[in-house]
Amino acid sequence: MKILMSNDDGVYAPGLLALYEALSTIAEVMVVAPNSEQSGCASALSITTPLYTHQLPSGFIAVNGTPADCIYLALHELYPETDFDCVITGINSGANLGQDVLFSGTFGAALTAQIFGIPAIATSLVGGGAKGSEQECTTHYRTAADEIVKLLTDTPILDICKNLPYHVLNVNIPDVSNASEINGRKMTTLGHRQIARPVHHVVDPRGRDAYWLSLRKRQDTLADSTDRDSSGIIMTDDQAVAAGYISLSPVRLHHTPAAALDMLSALML
Repeated sequence: MKILMSNDDGVYAPGLLALYEALSTIAEVMVVAPNSEQSGCASALSITTPLYTHQLPSGFIAVNGTPADCIYLALHELYPETDFDCVITGINSGANLGQDVLFSGTFGAALTAQIFGIPAIATSLVGGGAKGSEQECTTHYRTAADEIVKLLTDTPILDICKNLPYHVLNVNIPDVSNASEINGRKMTTLGHRQIARPVHHVVDPRGRDAYWLSLRKRQDTLADSTDRDSSGIIMTDDQAVAAGYISLSPVRLHHTPAAALDMLSALML
């Protein structure tokens, strides 16, 4: 099995290294990632400036571009003769839940792979290993990486993804140090929560107005957890993670809902 990896936290991110080491036990893995953090850039491509590559001693290739650039470049120039079985991005430092996938570079890189017909999985560690010391954070990433390997080896998920064109599997893993703290996996839908404060206005040291954009969600908009087994309703991704499960959300791109098309077509009569 051959896997191409990238991320949006940069080529030196601990989540990328942990996932590479775990996946290398079951596959041949190539890594092409941004040379600096590119969070929030979605699937942006650099079409007005040239891209440069640099191979690190680890064998990873760093690119002065976005995560989508990395996948685009890898598939068409760096490894044009390689038939990748899958593109896996992450492990992202922090959740990519609900509407956040629209902005996530981790998800955007996976989306770029799917545009070219390659099964893609975007992975994130909810909380980003924020708990505890640096060593404990590393342990959390390793636990998450091991769960991704289990998903690939214990289930036919990759074969299913190969038969779902224009779908990205968005995976969010609870931020824990031990697999025993994870309650299992749940297939989920993307949730939607209100942003607590979309823009933070500050004044810089020179007296100029400056603005920080934020995606942090309001806690009071999180609905009570529901479960398909007990109520017939599928959990949202944020509900599943809050309940201690790994969230697996299939996200379909290039889809025009028939009902919406019919409704809007009536305007043309």
